[in-house]
Amino acid sequence: MVMRLGIDVGGTTVKWVLLEDRNVVGSGTVPTPSGPAAVVALVAELLPAGVESIGIGLPGHVDRAAGVALFVPNPPGDWDGFPIGPALSARTGLPVAVVNDARAFALAELRMGAAKGLSDVLFAVLGTGVGGAVALGGEILPGPRDNLGEVGHITVDSYGPECCCGNRGCVEAFAAGPGIVRTYRGDDVLGGVTPAQVAEAARRGERAGIEALSRAGWALGVGLGDAVALLGVRTVVVGGGVAGALDLMQPAMRDVFERRRPLIGDVAVLPAVLGPSAGAIGAALYGGKS
Repeated sequence: MVMRLGIDVGGTTVKWVLLEDRNVVGSGTVPTPSGPAAVVALVAELLPAGVESIGIGLPGHVDRAAGVALFVPNPPGDWDGFPIGPALSARTGLPVAVVNDARAFALAELRMGAAKGLSDVLFAVLGTGVGGAVALGGEILPGPRDNLGEVGHITVDSYGPECCCGNRGCVEAFAAGPGIVRTYRGDDVLGGVTPAQVAEAARRGERAGIEALSRAGWALGVGLGDAVALLGVRTVVVGGGVAGALDLMQPAMRDVFERRRPLIGDVAVLPAVLGPSAGAIGAALYGGKS
């Protein structure tokens, strides 16, 4: 049995899984430490005997070959330029793979989840932001900074809300958690409201909640429709912490897809199935490739 440790570093929590071959035999969540050096120490503490490799997923751009974080803005501390792979390998004596978290999510769903057995798939991860990834020919495409597939930053409304990337009207500005809440409230103040509460309001029939999630679905439909048209894929897998409201977004998504059906054909939208551990599972799978 091959034992692999997978780590998914988020802005507030670090998720970890232990894979034995492709079976999850352990998992957990801890608060994200104060910076990359503290994450190295945390992973070393989590490391059980018998592990042969480590994979770590980061929410940003990375240099996979060098194991260096290039642009990782959300977790605490100064990550940019930090050699997380070499530092962790030196601390543990194990091979370490450093990957983008959306690519890690996608590999997990491709090998073990909703897209198992498929070869050409577009992935979207809905959370604080909107991440994405692309599988063609059964492989996840990395890009030069492990950044290929940034569907969250496709423009859907050039006069829309400002996005953290410097653009206006990105998919992320409407379909990420903060964007859904802003649309629901009608202003730029989140006010302690969560996307889950917006979804609850929509399920109760509250008009503002329904409209916010419909707007998110429209933005996803436009952005993912563009990506589908570009790549020629026919399957989209959607996951992440906000994807529990996917059913409330899908009617608007499907309206957009239907208008473009002569070009893009029938597009299957599948919910991810591996849950919050998907990123850590994918990181562990990448670690096994080291």
